[in-house]
Amino acid sequence: MIMLKCTKKSVLFTAICLLCTVSLFANNTVSVKSGKSSLLKESSKAFLEVDYSATTIGDQTLAEYLEKRGENFVNNWPKDTEYAAKYFKERFNKKNKGLKIIPDESDASYKIVIHVHNLNMGNSGSTFIPYASAKAGGIVMTGTVDIVDMKTNEVVCTLDVDRVKGVKHVSATVRMGLMFMELATKICALK
Repeated sequence: MIMLKCTKKSVLFTAICLLCTVSLFANNTVSVKSGKSSLLKESSKAFLEVDYSATTIGDQTLAEYLEKRGENFVNNWPKDTEYAAKYFKERFNKKNKGLKIIPDESDASYKIVIHVHNLNMGNSGSTFIPYASAKAGGIVMTGTVDIVDMKTNEVVCTLDVDRVKGVKHVSATVRMGLMFMELATKICALK
């Protein structure tokens, strides 16, 4: 009986440790790949650019995915992605104490380039499931973020983005925006 109690306690303890470890690593979705993230704390200005040139969605290129979805998706993509990027700008400027994103590239010291390598577009259906978590159905992005010095045109910091996930919403455009908002939050939290 004593042996059984010890076994139950050690199994429970091990399970708790594993859950804590998984939780810790699940939150590390943005990390510094090269350079120093301390420049994010500098009081300066940046211009935002989102690069979808190498984006895949599942086993399709972005162009194939949009064409498969229909002409409206192809035509609305530029406007929708511009709208979604506003979520990043607003959250970044609200959360970050130093570097701020501005609309005019000519006044910027840096350019932040988000390279979207892979997207999982999420699922609008999860919005209607009352017991689903807020993250269920959110868009997931993998890629990199380069911070470029505008004077030298050199990349001074590269961030690795590993499965940043937004929250659910009926609209794919809003889901994309919510993912970008989460990405901005993660970047601003870097030390």
